[in-house]
Amino acid sequence: MSDFEITALVLAEHEVFRREFSALEDLSGQELAAAWESLHAKLEVHAVAEEQLFYPLLAQEAGGEEETAEGVHDHNEIRHAAAAVEEHEVGSEDWWTAVSAARQINADHMSEEETDFFPQFKESVDDEQREALGMRWLAFHDEHEQADGLSGGDAEVAEVVATEVPEGDPSL
Repeated sequence: MSDFEITALVLAEHEVFRREFSALEDLSGQELAAAWESLHAKLEVHAVAEEQLFYPLLAQEAGGEEETAEGVHDHNEIRHAAAAVEEHEVGSEDWWTAVSAARQINADHMSEEETDFFPQFKESVDDEQREALGMRWLAFHDEHEQADGLSGGDAEVAEVVATEVPEGDPSL
C-alpha cells in the first residue's frame, strides 16, 4: 500500500488528531488558544475532504450507504462540539469540558472509521483509485489550509452520497 493511498492519509491524520488533542493538556494561554484554533481548522478540513472524496465512494462503490450516513452524522456532531468549545473562555473549566466532549466524539468516530469503514472501502475500491483519491486528498488540503474557504456548516448525507468523485490522478 502506498503512503499516498487515501486510507493511509486519513489514518495518518487520525494520529495527528490524537496527538494534538493530547498536547493541548500541556499548554496554556495564547499557545493553548492557537493550538485549539489550528486543531479545530484541521478537523474541518479533514471532515470536508472525507465528505467530498472518501464517503461518496464508500457509499457508491463499497455499499456503505449506512456507514456514510453515520460518518456524516459524526462529522456534524464534531462540528457542533467544536463550536461549543468556542463559546467558552480558553482554558476555563467549561472550555476544557467542551474540548473533552469534542475529543471523545472525534475519537469514537475515528475508531469506527478505522474498524468498520476502511476494510469495506479497501476491499471495494482498487489500489489505483485509492491512490488517485489520496493525491486529491493532498491537493484538497493544500487548497484549504486552515479551513480556508470552508463554511464549517453541517453536511447533508444526500449531497455527500451524490458527490461525483473524478477518477484518475489529479496531477495529470
